[in-house]
Amino acid sequence: MRVVLYLGVTLVSLVSMLTGTIGAAAGTGNNKAVAVQTEGATLPSIRSKHTVPNAAFIRGGSLWAKIAGKERQLVPGGTGAAAVRYPRWSPDGQWIAYTRGEMGSQQLRLIEISKGAEHQVVKPVDRFAWSPDKNRLAYLQNGVLFVVDAKSPSKPTQIAREMSNFAWLPDGSGMLASTQAKILDGQSNWTQVRLLRIPISATGSVGPATILYTLPQQSDDFFAVGTSTFKWSANGKWFAFLATPTASLSADGNTLCLLSADGKVFRKVDEMVNHEQWIQWSPIGESLAYIGGVGREATSNKQLKVLKAPTSQPAAYTPQGKVAGDFSWNGGQSIIVSQTVESPFSNDPAKRMRPSLVAVDVASGKQRPLTAGAAAVGEYDPIVLPGQQLSWVRYDGLKANVWVAGKAGKPGAVWISGIDPGDNYYEQWGWDAVLDYAG
Repeated sequence: MRVVLYLGVTLVSLVSMLTGTIGAAAGTGNNKAVAVQTEGATLPSIRSKHTVPNAAFIRGGSLWAKIAGKERQLVPGGTGAAAVRYPRWSPDGQWIAYTRGEMGSQQLRLIEISKGAEHQVVKPVDRFAWSPDKNRLAYLQNGVLFVVDAKSPSKPTQIAREMSNFAWLPDGSGMLASTQAKILDGQSNWTQVRLLRIPISATGSVGPATILYTLPQQSDDFFAVGTSTFKWSANGKWFAFLATPTASLSADGNTLCLLSADGKVFRKVDEMVNHEQWIQWSPIGESLAYIGGVGREATSNKQLKVLKAPTSQPAAYTPQGKVAGDFSWNGGQSIIVSQTVESPFSNDPAKRMRPSLVAVDVASGKQRPLTAGAAAVGEYDPIVLPGQQLSWVRYDGLKANVWVAGKAGKPGAVWISGIDPGDNYYEQWGWDAVLDYAG
């Protein structure tokens, strides 16, 4: 389900470990439990008319899958060069792409689940993403963009050079990619970032790239040397992305932008951190939700905001004194968000506030708690699954479990026990490093 992966977050994770920012800590304890039981209680079965999708997850540095309700290890791993990370299902659920190795030297690998056959695609890799309609994998290596068929992983096709980032077009007919800005005078002036549309046929042939849009020139209120990936609205008429400055600046603030699919309407929306999972379109209509606010610390100045493309002003849905984090749309008018009390960032993980889940009604702005705030446990990464089940990660700083409820607000239970911790940078969590659902 998580289409795109940017391995730059691995650097973030390492910095977090070195600075002691792994793990969360004491919560508010003020929210009352609505439906979800605490771990250690008698767990109910997950009641739903739909089965939970197959999941790929990382446990002990190894790749595991839960298929038709049964867990099995697919790829043994470990730590360091043996560590497996970032699982991603193919569109048909027959393959999983993943990485193996340490920061800066990760291998991109594939496994065909039915045969258990592993294949190395490339080393190192910076970013990869499955096509939405075929078992084709695009990846970025040192600024060069490639596409490879899963059945022929040793025969990639080069698509473009000097690229910053990319995303597949919604129908899989090509790519949208951004160029890398270049410094002009050796000090402070940069070229403009261009967004390119690159057609790719069903047989894999590459057509000529066309410039869809050129980002504004460097100014006092805009500076970009690259972009994030691109996120498309449900109707395909708009896409959102971050215009990213140099790395040291990008850690604290980036410009959230909107562009129409024809390249004619561009809008600078807001400032936010470089966290791609914190940008999500509604599954219905043209509403965009994101976590706004500058500053790398997720413990302060982070608000859930929603706007309707292209002209509405963002509306904030985070109460004063609170901060928002991971979230997921639940239909077109409700958002499930991980939220906690705002506080100064502490280098001591034991002094950090732990979040709980709340449901936000977009029309009224009212909030309803879904999980109990507890000093020892945080609730992260809510995902509304295709069958309307709610999945999330419960983490106490030592052990992370995946919980699933038949529906938001219904009783939940541990579905996968003991996954590895996600990436963490100043409490910006990236659980997509260790969990992905098929479909």
